[in-house]
Amino acid sequence: MKQIYSLLLVWIVVSGLGKAWAQDRTLSGKITSSSDGTPLPGVNVVAKGSSKGSVSDVNGNYSLLAPAGTKTLVFSYIGFLTQEAPVSASSNVINVTMTEASQSLDEVIVSGLATSVKRSNAANAVTRISSDELVGKTRPVTLDAAMSGKIVGANIVQNSGAPGGGISVKLRGVSSINGSSEPLYVIDGVFVNNSQFATGAGSGSFSGAGANQDQAPNRISDINPADIESMEILKGPSAAAIYGTRANAGVIIITTKKGKAGKTKVSFGQDVGFSSATKLLGYEGFSLDPIGPEGQTKFDYVFGNGTVGSGSKTEIDLWQKATAEGKLYDYEKYIYGNTGKITNTRLSVSGGNDKTKFYMAAGLNDETGIQKGTGFQRKSIRLNVDHKLAKWVDFSIGSSYMQTGAQRSFSGNDNRGVSIGYTLAYTPDYAQLMPVNGVYPQSRYTGDSPVAIAERTINDEMTNRFIQSFTSNIYFLQKPNSTLKLALQGGLDYVNTEAEVYFPEDLQSQLTRATPGASRYSKNRSFNTNLQAFLIYNWQLLGGKLDLTSQVGTVRLSTDNDFSWIQGDGLLPKQKNPNTGSVRTFSETWQAWQDVGLIAQQEANYQDKIIGTLGIRFDKSSLNGDNAKWYGFPRASLAVNLTKFGFWSYDPISQFKLRGAFGRTGGVPAYGNLFTSLGTTIIDGQLGSVTPTSVGNPTIEPETAQEMEWGVDLGLFKNRVSLEATYYDKKIFNLLNPYTLSSGTGVTQFNAYPVGDLQNRGVELGLNVTPVEMSNFTWTSSVQYWFNRSKITRLEIPNTTVGSGFSIYGRNQLRLGESPTRWYGSPNVPDAQGVAQATRYEDAQPKYQVSFSNQFKIFQSFDFGFLLHTSQGNHNSNLTTKQKDTGGTTKDWSKVDNLYGNVGLPNGRARLPANPNVTAREFIQDASYVRLREVSLYYTVPRTILGKAFANVVSNIRIGTSAQNLLTFTKYEGYDPEASNFGNQSVGASVDNAAFPNSKRIFFHIAVDF
Repeated sequence: MKQIYSLLLVWIVVSGLGKAWAQDRTLSGKITSSSDGTPLPGVNVVAKGSSKGSVSDVNGNYSLLAPAGTKTLVFSYIGFLTQEAPVSASSNVINVTMTEASQSLDEVIVSGLATSVKRSNAANAVTRISSDELVGKTRPVTLDAAMSGKIVGANIVQNSGAPGGGISVKLRGVSSINGSSEPLYVIDGVFVNNSQFATGAGSGSFSGAGANQDQAPNRISDINPADIESMEILKGPSAAAIYGTRANAGVIIITTKKGKAGKTKVSFGQDVGFSSATKLLGYEGFSLDPIGPEGQTKFDYVFGNGTVGSGSKTEIDLWQKATAEGKLYDYEKYIYGNTGKITNTRLSVSGGNDKTKFYMAAGLNDETGIQKGTGFQRKSIRLNVDHKLAKWVDFSIGSSYMQTGAQRSFSGNDNRGVSIGYTLAYTPDYAQLMPVNGVYPQSRYTGDSPVAIAERTINDEMTNRFIQSFTSNIYFLQKPNSTLKLALQGGLDYVNTEAEVYFPEDLQSQLTRATPGASRYSKNRSFNTNLQAFLIYNWQLLGGKLDLTSQVGTVRLSTDNDFSWIQGDGLLPKQKNPNTGSVRTFSETWQAWQDVGLIAQQEANYQDKIIGTLGIRFDKSSLNGDNAKWYGFPRASLAVNLTKFGFWSYDPISQFKLRGAFGRTGGVPAYGNLFTSLGTTIIDGQLGSVTPTSVGNPTIEPETAQEMEWGVDLGLFKNRVSLEATYYDKKIFNLLNPYTLSSGTGVTQFNAYPVGDLQNRGVELGLNVTPVEMSNFTWTSSVQYWFNRSKITRLEIPNTTVGSGFSIYGRNQLRLGESPTRWYGSPNVPDAQGVAQATRYEDAQPKYQVSFSNQFKIFQSFDFGFLLHTSQGNHNSNLTTKQKDTGGTTKDWSKVDNLYGNVGLPNGRARLPANPNVTAREFIQDASYVRLREVSLYYTVPRTILGKAFANVVSNIRIGTSAQNLLTFTKYEGYDPEASNFGNQSVGASVDNAAFPNSKRIFFHIAVDF
């Protein structure tokens, strides 16, 4: 018996020793970023195959009690590639360097006004652009320019090349005819203004082009791109339904940078750059060489009646004199051939601890344009603070002030002969327009001299803007399996833009007026506020397998606008004050409206396998005919991650997700569509009012959009290859358009009336690949392909011309079964009923677009990247060549190609619309292009060198060079295939009429972190 007890004791001791030998191990280390070596706090560290985990501290250090037999640690962090590290039997220290991911499956994207979801579980194709993708390669001056070519499903067009932006963004086609098709912008929860404020440059005293042709910049250009952490683009109603009546055209959600717990970080950056025109049209001079079929000279055609010897003797003498004296000038090169200077300076300080984090930044941007006197300036400061007041309450505030200035001169359409593009087209090289002793000679050929307009007139604006955001979470319940919180969010956006337009009294174009000298000062103020409150309950069922998020909330939005201007005509000499004018006119416009919304949404997640959402939003608006009526906007979505199920065993496919989503959004009527504005008149010497012939619609309702979206997300080889494929079908109901009434009614039209429906359908494909991933060389590549097709599916009115434009050069029309952005023009041909209809031409929308991005990291220090973008099949209505043909300055004017059956006739004469065989085909031109949007090369100084040189005071130095729009390949005949004379119109926008040339920019960069 004693022997048995002895054996049992030995067995117990040995077993205990065995357990001791196989006990848990404490593993520790430090986690840093591969880009700059900074510590990464908040990284999740898990022993693979177990539930044991830890989180890195503010210095990037972690410590983990790993189970016996642990062979691998898994490191995951939002915005970085998930990484695995082997556990060595000989060391308990595992240091890890993590690499940023341009699109990680673990990154969080929006799922509700107060909730979010991992990308791997999302049911919508939400595009996310990181700070590095936005401005990390090169430095576009404005935010809208930084987005070009980077958003699958978007048609982004630069309206004008003048400094300060002016860019149109349309997501998944147009969403209105007369309303806006520009997306809603939300910055840190604040609904911000992206209007184009009129300066009056197109009014009769100046260019006379019209109020919608001022070539003004978008107000989103006020935002400093360097302050942005990320952008999320909700492209259609299926994703944007949570934003209700302001989301018909999609939503762009911008998150600015915030502080991180840890050592205070000071960052300084300086960019110096140069800009030049991407293309000049060139010109052809004059001569007495015979070029016509009967020996006509160019003078006979341009300054005569086209017969031999009819050319102006005066013009010939002027040409001969200038030629003999060597005074022939390339005026286009003189005005647009300058080199612009660009400087961007930025300074930021960020840091904090576990309770309080802060981010402070200041930026100074200054760009002089390729035309003398033009430019863009921006000064910005930002402060973001996050504070955890107690375990159950936290809040964040963000304050930003921006001051932007733009000097844009005069370009585009013109009715008084002053727009520079117009005047250049009609100015021969022998014209003597250079100033002499400060005096500018008058032009014989146009209403004014392009040199005088460029150097003596003013078309400037200055904007002061303040954006304030506030967010708070108050937790009423915090348990392991459930939380209940009140999420509060609000903000305001105040914009004050002041513009000055001035023509001196002795300017040539002013001397012919009864009241020479004109000055206009405009003030455009806009104040937007938004408040929202959500009660959010997170809870679990089925033993934690089913995660549920329930939310209810309310939203209130308000807008107050005050637009005013005063203009003086007949100014005193050298005076700009409108009060010195003999004739003074003024205008004051006040606008105010409010929207209110109620939202309920339920989200469910079953073990990341099946993820579903159901929601409804009800909105009412003071812009609707019945401002007490609620309009419902439902949404639903479902995503299924097949690779998460137990039956999936094919390792090469790491993600296979099927997804579908449905949603509805609204577009409120424009201010003024509801009511009839009375006009003023004088009756028997007394002030009175008259009813206009265009009246409001008291029963007006919002336009609504409905979308179905289907997609598949595929990941291969641990997501080194990922494919995102999406098909959408978006329908817009009750399009609002002016409605013509019978003359017997006493009025001509309703301002807005529901006339039909529109459908947008398209495909979006995105392929991301990491072909090579080694310690000293990494190559990541991305290809995006997309297209959109639009057509009118219901039309209650006859074929109708819509949008702005010039009839003989192509216009857009509403026709059943056709795209509202399709071009129509001469010749008119009878239809089946014998009614003459304009000929159908191509669409202004592209047939397809492709972007191709590549990034190479070499020896951990060199970064090279480029972005190619192509738009194919889009057509513009191009009037620029026609202007130059009329003025005799087209580069191929004298060349004879026997165009339109005109044998022997020079091209510049044969192309004129007065020739019977010339139709709109001449002016509706293919604007396809391939553009190298960005290319960059950077060098990061190794940390070992920095440590020796700066004793660890400097943590990172990065130097480099980059270029924007460096190369453009196109057969388009204008300055640039991206042009829009009429700004951000939904239709009729792609008209090119002597636009300001686009620029290519080359930068040199240095960035230092302390």
